[in-house]
Amino acid sequence: NIVIFGESGSGKSSVINALAQKQVAATSDGATGCTACNQKYEVDLSGERFILFDTVGLNEGTAGTVPAAEAEAKLNSLLRDLMNPESDGIGLLVHCVCSRVKVSRALRYYDHFYSVICQKKVPIVIIITGLEYQEPTMDSWWDTKGKEFKRCGMLFEDHACVTTLCEDSATSDVLTQRITESGKNLRKLILNNCLEWAADANQFNLSCMPPCS
Repeated sequence: NIVIFGESGSGKSSVINALAQKQVAATSDGATGCTACNQKYEVDLSGERFILFDTVGLNEGTAGTVPAAEAEAKLNSLLRDLMNPESDGIGLLVHCVCSRVKVSRALRYYDHFYSVICQKKVPIVIIITGLEYQEPTMDSWWDTKGKEFKRCGMLFEDHACVTTLCEDSATSDVLTQRITESGKNLRKLILNNCLEWAADANQFNLSCMPPCS
């Protein structure tokens, strides 16, 4: 089980489509989310079966698809359910952010969902989207911004700097190359970091998880 979380418009659903190499999740062009409830998709990566959870977008206002407090409650509930000893556990947390992310807000979600809810017992990686025009390379974004995450205490097993745009007849050769590179890097990220993990009921107090503050 792989849980992908992040703010609305960060590209979670597009990441799932890139991993699946086909359109399986609905996507939105704007900052308003299109995922009204947690969805799961089964994908095959190099002959291995994974369940990807596309979660409700965080930080939407009251006029959004799902109000912020409700979105956080839905993600809390999903994580509690997956950490239940009777479930299959969580193999990987994926924090999805757009290239314009505010590090302070990313820290809030990292601290709550990874440090508090999962108690750092689950591996976590970060995906940065919206880098189709980043120069000189997509990964150069992390060379600069990655230091800010580390200074704030956000440590990830690995990262991927990607574009989640879809290729069409008008796509330039350079962008086509970046789309292909992104798909390969996303699949590599999952395969290299997803672990077999099962919750130990004695490690977690699942009945009194705090709200995201």
